[in-house]
Amino acid sequence: MDSTKGSSGVPGCAVLFAAPPPAVSNALLSGWIASLLVLGSLGSFGLLDALDIAVVALGIYAAVGWLRRSRAALVGVGIVLIALLYAAARGLGLELTVWALEGFFAVLAIALVVLFQDELRQVFEELAAWALGRKRDHRPRLDAAEILASSLFRLSQERVGALVVVPGLQKLERHTHGGVELRGELSAPLLESLFDHHSAGHDGAVIVEDRSVVRFGVQLPLSKAVPHLAGRGTRHSAARGLSERTDALCLVVSEETGSLSVSQDGELEILTAPEALENRLKRFFRERRALAAPEPSPARWLKERHGEKAAALAAAFALWLLISASGQETTPGLDRADSRPQVAAGIEAR
Repeated sequence: MDSTKGSSGVPGCAVLFAAPPPAVSNALLSGWIASLLVLGSLGSFGLLDALDIAVVALGIYAAVGWLRRSRAALVGVGIVLIALLYAAARGLGLELTVWALEGFFAVLAIALVVLFQDELRQVFEELAAWALGRKRDHRPRLDAAEILASSLFRLSQERVGALVVVPGLQKLERHTHGGVELRGELSAPLLESLFDHHSAGHDGAVIVEDRSVVRFGVQLPLSKAVPHLAGRGTRHSAARGLSERTDALCLVVSEETGSLSVSQDGELEILTAPEALENRLKRFFRERRALAAPEPSPARWLKERHGEKAAALAAAFALWLLISASGQETTPGLDRADSRPQVAAGIEAR
């Protein structure tokens, strides 16, 4: 797979969100901290200003992290470019451009809520769970990987068509249709019975989440990359179509050839051994669901992604300077306007 393809599934986004070397990151961070200390020593920067910048920087850092994990990386880049254009137009006094962009931002806010409603709901759910002190189950689902690998290779030897979806972090409801809710415990006999030719939903996909079969007979969106699917059937097109739109891992067993393929990030790969599939599933569980990772600690948070933290702090500091400068520009005008009635009153008194 191309090394420039990041977790967002978009080429080049890994380069965009990649952190600079630690020395550069530490230098940036130290430089901005030094700037804040200099402002504080001059008396033009108070404790509330530092708290204000810290809150905004934390919000920017959280937004960048969300963009990095989701498939909205290019959307974020576009918003940043438009925001820079707005700042430049405001600095140059282009009133018509500023007015047009302000209207565009109002429409964009509503459009983003509609487009990313599932992702935003997940963010609020995780925030509420964190605030209430609820912890996720971090036990490794290694038994699920073993069950899926052995069951699917048994089906491939018998040339029984199968399509299994293992969700990642993103919701699938917006892209899947139909199916029957099952919520059954994952097992080899259950999978083999669901893909039996006499089963009503054997042509659809089976969604496996954690240790349970959530739904079966599910319809998936087909891939638009028709030239890359030469000689492959509808199951492969559906697997690639869902992996193009989400971060799910799709497993396909061909009914004609008995081959087993894995589709992730819009790419299809044939696996020839159960061990290879089992290792691929374990790696997917660890990377996408962080099942084997320890609980985050403040010390660990301070040691990782220095580049993103420095960029967030720089952006928040620049916004503070911009707002402070605009406030200083409007204050003299207000003072002059307030002084006019006083001057008039003095003339009348005389």
